[in-house]
Amino acid sequence: MLIIGVEFWERFSFYGMLSILVLFLTGNPLHGGFGWPSSEALGLLGAYSGAMYAFPAFGGYFADRVLGRRRAVKLGATCMLIGQIMLASPVFLPTLLGWWHSAPLLQSLHELGVPLGRMLPSEAVKAAIIRHGSTLDARSGAVWLEQAYTVATAGFFVAIFLLILGNALMKSTLVVLCGETMSTDDPRRDGAYAYYYLGISVGAMLSGFAVGSAAQAFGWHIGFAVAAAGMSVALGSYVLLAPRWLGAIGLHPDRRAPAAAAATNSAGKEARLRIGLLFVLASLLCAFSVGWFQLFGSWLLYIEKGVNRAVGSFLIPVPWFTSINAAVVIVLAPMVAAFWVRLGTRNQRVDIVQKYAFALAMVTIGQLLMYLSARNAAPAAPASVWIPLVALSLLGMGEIVAWTATYGMVSRAAPAGFASVAMGAWYLLTLGLGGYLSGFTGGLLETIGFAGAFATVAAIMGAACVIALLLRGPLLRLAARVNVTL
Repeated sequence: MLIIGVEFWERFSFYGMLSILVLFLTGNPLHGGFGWPSSEALGLLGAYSGAMYAFPAFGGYFADRVLGRRRAVKLGATCMLIGQIMLASPVFLPTLLGWWHSAPLLQSLHELGVPLGRMLPSEAVKAAIIRHGSTLDARSGAVWLEQAYTVATAGFFVAIFLLILGNALMKSTLVVLCGETMSTDDPRRDGAYAYYYLGISVGAMLSGFAVGSAAQAFGWHIGFAVAAAGMSVALGSYVLLAPRWLGAIGLHPDRRAPAAAAATNSAGKEARLRIGLLFVLASLLCAFSVGWFQLFGSWLLYIEKGVNRAVGSFLIPVPWFTSINAAVVIVLAPMVAAFWVRLGTRNQRVDIVQKYAFALAMVTIGQLLMYLSARNAAPAAPASVWIPLVALSLLGMGEIVAWTATYGMVSRAAPAGFASVAMGAWYLLTLGLGGYLSGFTGGLLETIGFAGAFATVAAIMGAACVIALLLRGPLLRLAARVNVTL
């Protein structure tokens, strides 16, 4: 329960930040945003999402072999808390600097009329700083305003770095700790992973409502602060309760030699075949991830600009839509957990290839629905909110079926002493690569618009679904050959 609780609050923080990140990056600087074009914002979102799931493979190694999993979670959560706090630095650092110089630097920064947060400011940005700085102070105003621009930018990217670093240490390690609370042959393991994923989904659902509402009512920096509050609860509960509730689990590094997969030629060949099997499966889940990450990028931008979000006199905040996906997962998770346990006790299983094909079918249909919505939308006649809601629900159905099966499979296949590394490598090839590749829609939006971008993604997802079905037979035969249960 402790591990699920920590993951709940950590995911509340992560998904809360993710639900407003692209909106903040594209938001008007007069209202506290950075004013980036959609292509740049989605590019950063893709790079950030990819990095968040790419580096747990390396962090998992340090957790397994150097720090110990318990210490790695503590250090990772600390980095993530500082990173979440620093996401509000584009507001509080210029404010503090303004107090020091007795000048309204934050207000002047927002009134520059140029994009903020650029690591290498353009000539237009430099000219705007000189022009507005002279109105603050004839001699030093431009220098002060340049400092404000620099600290706001640096603070934001320091936050991104710390979040990536902390997540690298924490992400795959928590999953392994969850598995270590039960024996490897316990039939309740798949059910436990379903409830673990339920904790993730509850955190994701509540974060969209809480962070989105705070950001809309009080500004982006307050939304980020709410996400930071969730991370502080995760770290605090872990530090206080782990010694009592987890005992010696994960307390010391596991420096045993890895399983002697290469001791004989036959064992080495089996290990290579297993790696090949897992690589193909990871490629299928990577394809699903490309479609799934559109939820936090192109879908949010479309919903903001092309969907009628009014319900009576109430305007639904855009970040709330990220919670719909999670809400569907929450409803389905207990049923899925019970279903997997029931099938396991009866020796009746739906193999993971079928589950991945189902997930890809769901994301394909969801993208097609978003295409139909965008094709008929116009500035004077925004699309109905119901189509995006159905699409988000389909995305949630695919997500819960794919990922609850994944955790148990990767955990069973991990070699002794490298469990966190194996889970981290899986994140790298699926969510990491998928998150990075999802950023390609930024360029599509600039050239063919929302409808064209959604149709392109739907075609890719549909092709991946067909490939999964075609590969099912060969993959099952390969799995039987290397004694892996799919």
